[in-house]
Amino acid sequence: MRFGICTGIDNVNRLADVGYDYIELGVGSALMPEADETEFEKIRKRIANAPIKPEAYAGFVPRDIRVVGDSVDFTRLSRYVENACRRAKQIGGEVIVYGSSGSRNVEEGFSEERALAQIAEFLDMSADHAEAHGIIIAIEPICMKEGNILRTVADGLAMAKRVNRNGIKVLADLYHIWQEDEPMQNIVDAASYLAHVHIAEPVKRSYPGNDDFDFSEFFTALKKTGYKGRVSCECKFDNFETDIETALKTMKSYT
Repeated sequence: MRFGICTGIDNVNRLADVGYDYIELGVGSALMPEADETEFEKIRKRIANAPIKPEAYAGFVPRDIRVVGDSVDFTRLSRYVENACRRAKQIGGEVIVYGSSGSRNVEEGFSEERALAQIAEFLDMSADHAEAHGIIIAIEPICMKEGNILRTVADGLAMAKRVNRNGIKVLADLYHIWQEDEPMQNIVDAASYLAHVHIAEPVKRSYPGNDDFDFSEFFTALKKTGYKGRVSCECKFDNFETDIETALKTMKSYT
């Protein structure tokens, strides 16, 4: 497995020094899909000189660009996704995570069946752009306290199968799995669709190794799938400079 951190570009050199394999940046801050090429060029130049690359991106769609509801601007969405996928590929990207609960949460009284159909339509469109640029869109389940639709790995798997596109896969996030009390077997069941992993000590959503939490069950499930991909820490740090060393050592102890 390969390890990274969800953080800003200013930390890329420190991650490389510690021994991380990649950095996971934010779509909005790094790819700026609605900004012009001049603005993006600044990021491109910084990445060109970076010792590790931003192979993954989180925070795909902001809450003001709705995927679900009565005010979906599909033209804007398509332009946004195309720019994100194209720019991600230009600077070393391979995976974009679609959690973005604010964009997909279902308002009271709105049909959940229609919401799922809208998400499927969005992902099918996204697959057009993702596949054209060699990017994978990974559906991130979001637990109930933060989202109200696609809450489990099983939900993400069902949606990926429904869309049935090579560019649409699934993410397993230990924090959300833990909050939903989801069985680890669901990760194993999603083996052929598993494209990315997020990790945190799931009780406090802190960095691996901040306490004595046992990650064995999680990593055992990943090993059963044959997963050899990326595992990104998406969590809080008390002291970033030193805690990322602890996190990497902890994660590697389970592999």
